Amino acid sequence: MLIGCGANGFTFTNADVQVAIVNQSSHDLENAEAIFGDYTCRAGIVGKTFSKGYMSYPHPITADTELHWDENGKHRIEKIDLRKIYPPGGSGRLTFTVYDDRVEMNFRKKSS
Repeated sequence: MLIGCGANGFTFTNADVQVAIVNQSSHDLENAEAIFGDYTCRAGIVGKTFSKGYMSYPHPITADTELHWDENGKHRIEKIDLRKIYPPGGSGRLTFTVYDDRVEMNFRKKSS
């Protein structure tokens, strides 16, 4: 399934990045979305043990990112600093994995 993306604002770079939200928690994630500055990737519902992704995200990936989702009627927000894992303008796959007690991020650089 694909994530829908929309935004307002200024575009900084055009890297070829796949963005995925993976649910490894014990609950379904509702209204799941990754927010990169002014740009939002909406995943909607991500069931337990499922993932949703956007194959070629058309907007810039910002270092300061937020992951939002609703779980059992409670809104959750995870503020994320991607500076340690994502090289500015890098192409590859960016994955956010949600567990019951944490969110992990991974970036796998696209092989040439």
